[in-house]
Amino acid sequence: MGRTADDSGPEAVERAASDTEAPALRRAWALACPLLVAGLTQITVNLVDTVMLARLSTHALGAFALAAPVYLIALIVVRGWATAVQVRVARSHGAGRPEDVARVVRTGLVISVGTGAAIGGALFAVAPSALTALGAPGDVMASGTTYLRLLAFAVPFAAVSFTLQAACAGIGATRVSMYTALLVNLLNLPAGLLLIFHVGLGVTGAALSTLAATAAGTGYLALYCRTRLPWRTETEDGTPGTVGELWRIGWPEMTTLGIGYVNEALMAGFAARMSTPDLAAYRIVDNLTLIVFTCLASASTAITILAGQELGAGRDARAVAWRRTGARLLLLMLALPAAAALAFGRPLLAQITDDPEVLDRAWAVTPMALLSMAPLAIGMSYAALLRAAGDTRTVMIASVTSDYVLLIPLGWYLGVHSGLGLHGLYTAWTAFGALYTVLLLPRCRRRFRTPARSGPHDVRERDGAAAPPG
Repeated sequence: MGRTADDSGPEAVERAASDTEAPALRRAWALACPLLVAGLTQITVNLVDTVMLARLSTHALGAFALAAPVYLIALIVVRGWATAVQVRVARSHGAGRPEDVARVVRTGLVISVGTGAAIGGALFAVAPSALTALGAPGDVMASGTTYLRLLAFAVPFAAVSFTLQAACAGIGATRVSMYTALLVNLLNLPAGLLLIFHVGLGVTGAALSTLAATAAGTGYLALYCRTRLPWRTETEDGTPGTVGELWRIGWPEMTTLGIGYVNEALMAGFAARMSTPDLAAYRIVDNLTLIVFTCLASASTAITILAGQELGAGRDARAVAWRRTGARLLLLMLALPAAAALAFGRPLLAQITDDPEVLDRAWAVTPMALLSMAPLAIGMSYAALLRAAGDTRTVMIASVTSDYVLLIPLGWYLGVHSGLGLHGLYTAWTAFGALYTVLLLPRCRRRFRTPARSGPHDVRERDGAAAPPG
């Protein structure tokens, strides 16, 4: 039998090499590192605004402290949609289907603009009611409302930015996320100093600087993506199916992020019921674990991208191998910052608070807080593989179940009722991570128990097969 174009030539050689090459930790790190820098830079943007407004006045800081989480909820919703775009682009890119990539990107952008505008409009309308519900005192209501209403105009820009970053990540171009985050931070700092202090706009100046920096970052991304991403398609016949597929992947992700944010607030509320020093210590340690979680999230995203590309190419066994490589990377990215925190944490904590009681409580629970993330790191490797397969619903179910079966009831019982304090809360976080992993493992085994097939297949067909039953 003669050879065909599929089993000879450079493409076949490259495919054969890809089939036999072991997933390399270095390749995963190359994708994860820019995402890590981007995530830490985004944390810095919020920290810079906090420091500047704290220096301005207590009222300005109070308005920001109440309004910023409301804005974050709006961003969580649009970020979930971007995850769906990333998953679909990675699968299509791995299958060698640039037209499908173009269709997903164009559809994702149109819907992200519409969704961002709708959520921004809703944020503008409910800003006073949201702050009232949070118990905002009269002296911060006006400035907090202005802050939210200005940032309502930033939501569509953020939605487009998330979508374009996700699309670039899907093809393996994660450095643009780092460049964008650095650009936003570089613009936000001088603009904030100018508008908050020199012009005297206070909280309004902080909102304007964030809006301008977000819009500029989105503009940079749009210019970058014009030449990096495919845009043309021969037909639009697949657009309705693309919308449905993005929605199927996106809504569970939005739900997971939103409920997770609510539960973070509940755990902080448990700490507040213990004592004011406990609450202060919990917030300090929570910031530390946020940095560690950002490290883990960057590694998990990298594995989702790499596994998704392999699934799109029909190489299920290599996708599973990337899960194992990802688990090692996740544990490494937990161990390194944890070791640094244990070595230098107390002097750093002393720079945050000069209250010896708060410092002692924060430092006493830091080792347990870091250890509580170990089972979660393993679970995130399984979640990354399932996301790559388009199965975000199983991830949502595992997360929400772990929240309300263990995290919240155990956190209240151990932390508040039994008097174990912060150690009780982080025992609950450990149990959450363990149950989350246990719930994801059977689905991963069922989904990937069949032998991998040996060639690229129709991505839409395989995505449909990956959908959870029911």
